[in-house]
Amino acid sequence: MIEYRTRTAVRVFDPVDQFARDRGLEGARPRPIGRVRLFLLADHTPGAERVFPRPPEFVVGRNTHGYVISYGDLRDDGGRVLRHAFGGGPYDLRVTSAFYQTADFTGVSIPAAGAQAEPFELLLRPAYGYPFPQTAVPPVPDLTGAPPPALALVRGSVLAPDFTGVANARVTAPGATPYRTAADGEYVLVFPRGASGPVEVTIAVPGAPPVVLPAVAVTSGGTTALAQTALRGRISAPREEIAGATVRVTGAPGAAGVRRDGVWAYCFPADQAAASVTVTAAMPDGRSLSRTAAVTPRTTTTVPEFSFPEMRSSDA
Repeated sequence: MIEYRTRTAVRVFDPVDQFARDRGLEGARPRPIGRVRLFLLADHTPGAERVFPRPPEFVVGRNTHGYVISYGDLRDDGGRVLRHAFGGGPYDLRVTSAFYQTADFTGVSIPAAGAQAEPFELLLRPAYGYPFPQTAVPPVPDLTGAPPPALALVRGSVLAPDFTGVANARVTAPGATPYRTAADGEYVLVFPRGASGPVEVTIAVPGAPPVVLPAVAVTSGGTTALAQTALRGRISAPREEIAGATVRVTGAPGAAGVRRDGVWAYCFPADQAAASVTVTAAMPDGRSLSRTAAVTPRTTTTVPEFSFPEMRSSDA
């Protein structure tokens, strides 16, 4: 005897590649490249509210049209499959992918309720590693006869003083797809309809006022690298002493990142102006050396080496 069981979908999701759609390359609802994963962030059912510190992942299926289908199963980070009692809500979801920015969706009804359409659209913006076309593929030609603009990109990173990435910084520019950084701080601004001439790029870091970078050159069919202003150098000292060494810039926040081989790097805020600064390297035993460095916006300046001879017992 053969037993058949049917499963009822609790929600159908409609993932869309925003870049491909905006360029008119693959129709109105182009499907994302690669795997797309959905996670449950929070359940806002009245009287049973719950936030998931370690969000479980939706166990989903896909049909031939590219829709992502949930039957109500979740998988925790240990691999166990769980059944969630959907039906109250609303819910907060997160979508991740190797090629798209992490996207959070709030107020999602599971199953669909009220005016919320089924399937639920998941509009995904390209991430830094998105495989943009090598050639400037134009969008659908303008019926007015105007020449179609070519794709333009601006690439950069939002970095802390120690050169670690800043997550959740929002980077925007007129005509570009907004970007929210991940833990590595990298971003790419995409001008799907092209751009030319200088544009203003705004970087909003969590907990700080937005910074506006004027006159960023953008060229249709090209990529602009927007570097952050930085200093770099090296500490020459016994390896065991380098482990506790610090490098600071007078009047600037934070400290440089110092590697075990003594190489260090310091990153200024995105709007750093030209200046002359004092850089001080300090060793764990209290010795210190200072250097003066000329800072040039959007470039990395090399500071002469800080050399600390090995401490002998008679020097103590």
